[in-house]
Amino acid sequence: MQLEHRSDRRDPRAATAGFAALLGLLALRAAAQDEAAPVQGEFFDRIGVEIVNVEVYVTDAQGEPVPGLTLEDFVATEDGKPVELVNFYSTFDDPSEESADRQAPGPSSEPAALGRSAAESSAGSEAPLPWRSEQVAVPESQRLHLVVYVDNSNIHPLNRNRVFGRLRTFLRDTLRAGDEVMVASYDRSLHVRQPFTTNPRLANETLIELEGLSGYAVERESERRDALQEIYETRTLHTAQFRAKQFAENQLHEVGNALDGLREMIDSLGGLPGRKMLLHLSDGIPMVPGQDLYQAIQQRFADQSALSEAFTRDMSREYMQLIAHANSNRVSFYTIDAGGLRVRSGMGAENATINNQIPVSVAVDGVRARNLQDTLRLMADRTGGQSILNTNDVSAGLERMARDVGNYYSIGYRAPTTDRGRYHRIEVRLANPQKGWELRHREGYRDKSVEAKVADGARAFLIHGYQTNPLAVTLDVGNQSETAEGLVAVPIEVRIPLDKLVLLPRGEIYEARLRIYFGATDEEGREAPMQELPFDLRIPASAIEMAKRDQVSRVIDATMRPGPHKLVVAVRDEIGAETSVVGRHLMVGAR
Repeated sequence: MQLEHRSDRRDPRAATAGFAALLGLLALRAAAQDEAAPVQGEFFDRIGVEIVNVEVYVTDAQGEPVPGLTLEDFVATEDGKPVELVNFYSTFDDPSEESADRQAPGPSSEPAALGRSAAESSAGSEAPLPWRSEQVAVPESQRLHLVVYVDNSNIHPLNRNRVFGRLRTFLRDTLRAGDEVMVASYDRSLHVRQPFTTNPRLANETLIELEGLSGYAVERESERRDALQEIYETRTLHTAQFRAKQFAENQLHEVGNALDGLREMIDSLGGLPGRKMLLHLSDGIPMVPGQDLYQAIQQRFADQSALSEAFTRDMSREYMQLIAHANSNRVSFYTIDAGGLRVRSGMGAENATINNQIPVSVAVDGVRARNLQDTLRLMADRTGGQSILNTNDVSAGLERMARDVGNYYSIGYRAPTTDRGRYHRIEVRLANPQKGWELRHREGYRDKSVEAKVADGARAFLIHGYQTNPLAVTLDVGNQSETAEGLVAVPIEVRIPLDKLVLLPRGEIYEARLRIYFGATDEEGREAPMQELPFDLRIPASAIEMAKRDQVSRVIDATMRPGPHKLVVAVRDEIGAETSVVGRHLMVGAR
């Protein structure tokens, strides 16, 4: 798809008091024109300050949530330097505790009202939940998006389905009014099984449908048993090393794919407002692919170099990058090891055929269990979530996770304006620590560029149907026409009310500085990369009051393939530091 842009000189007959003609002559500036001189940097710095919100979970010595704390009870640092807390929100399920939404003086972190298009229509059959309707409305910045992420590439079907029964109860009893839940599965590629919905019943029905799917861990476990048997039966170290390497390389490939699936899901969540909990269900993902087989080689042949070979495939760096990515998108991992209490493979019936006097040792089993669980623990701990490990009954663990949904504090501080783009470490503690109390929160974030945030917002519409529109932007599609190449020319008009923009006085003119971003996907998922159009407005001071009653527009000339598309447009007010992301479904080639 090719996208071009042009300015739109508006018809004076349709304007109020002839202002559109004046606007067309004096205000609209072509993209090829030199940009206006930058306005005062201090003004941009002051308005463009970002508020970093951090969810903090405080529990006492018995593991119970601690209510009643205030903004003054918390101290926070970024990269070791103290920061001033300016925002505070708390909510607790105990009816005796009053939900609080208090904000200290300072810029608000509250996003503009959120709209939905396609996603809203998909939930049209959802009935309201009367037993939750009397709860206090949750601000958009604190609304929960819960993703049930089933890693079918690393799970046994029996383990998965055993957990599903408890999980359905968790969803039914935990979600509150306004909370949204999605069900996704990774089956060697990512599949959204149930888009975000406020009705847990739809999510639970999807889980029932997933019970019939295969789990690829069965196949991998069979491959592992064969490799382990050969290691203990062969007489040569070379053969044992070959089998271990073969298995480790295959597992390394599978782990890379699994992490790609998680990155794709986290990417899709970046533009959504509020909290994001990713409930990850698997039998564990190895940190070091094949480590337990190399442990077996070390024991079988007294080969001290075996583990060194194993750690050449150490994936810890990739996991830390994934964690940083999740923290930057305000996503917390809640991980469940569906494998539960693990049977020692050396004593299991599946290894009865190993024809060697040296049994599969407890050490090999311990290495395997730690290797699978360390990643689940790490992802949860570093993102402020929780993990459920070493149990066949996940009920108690899910109850702990349920407390996080309705019992937490959110604190906010002004992000420093230096070192844009780098990862920043966050530490939160109590001003007066109490014995036995513990705090959990995400450990950091990456300060994203404006372009990255716009891309996040565009992705949120293209994948989930979410829009945010504080600038009241509207889109109109003009008459389509076929081109000589068999494509379709589609004019798309972007309109912005001037009274929604920050107009900066500079002598005899008022100036607004905008950027328009636009992109699209077709029905096959092919994307047109987001393109950027600078757009400056200069309005004579004598006409400013009349201008505020009108709107300005630009036309994007898009050349697209025939068929259904999703179109997304973002408008950024650079002086006001406000962004709208809007979109629509479009049938290209239709009359």
